[in-house]
Amino acid sequence: MKKIGQGWQYSVYDLGNEKVLKKFHSWTKAYIVIFKEIFPFKNDSFFEIPSFIKDMKRKMDDSLRIIKTKNIPNEWMANPRFINRYDFEQDKVMPLHDIFEKLNTEESKEIINQFISFNKKILEIGVIDKSFNITKNYGINTTGDIVLIDIGELYDDLEMIRKQFNDRVWDKSYVAGCIKNIEVQEYFIREMDKNFI
Repeated sequence: MKKIGQGWQYSVYDLGNEKVLKKFHSWTKAYIVIFKEIFPFKNDSFFEIPSFIKDMKRKMDDSLRIIKTKNIPNEWMANPRFINRYDFEQDKVMPLHDIFEKLNTEESKEIINQFISFNKKILEIGVIDKSFNITKNYGINTTGDIVLIDIGELYDDLEMIRKQFNDRVWDKSYVAGCIKNIEVQEYFIREMDKNFI
């Protein structure tokens, strides 16, 4: 198995059969990932890392509850198949950060339109992905549809959803700032404001 990615909750491995394995980080692994990749961007005390790890697990538990109770179509999440409580296989899809690098401005704007339509469908079920992290948490499957590939930070609490909208989380540097084409980035922010405020 070849490791192809890593987030704060999971390491991702290519299974070689058009599937990936997402392996939930152990306490030790999470500590290292948070310290090396997340902690340097925070102004928090070094001693707060254990609370980040606890939060990581709590968010995944909340997401698992949401997946079970909200009946999100499996294909909208790249067909996760859980192996144990936290580890799962998922369809291998092209992440949107890779897609944006290959497309021109107009094609990228069309992807953003699809992204907004997709998130409106999920919102109808009463769920959002925290921060609408377009380049990291979403991909395009083999049939050309947008899917959610990071299922570890889902919200269904109306107050938390409202807060995400009020805070315009899509305008943060770690979300919109990851879209390199400035015209596309501005289009993303403008269209998200139009559709979710």
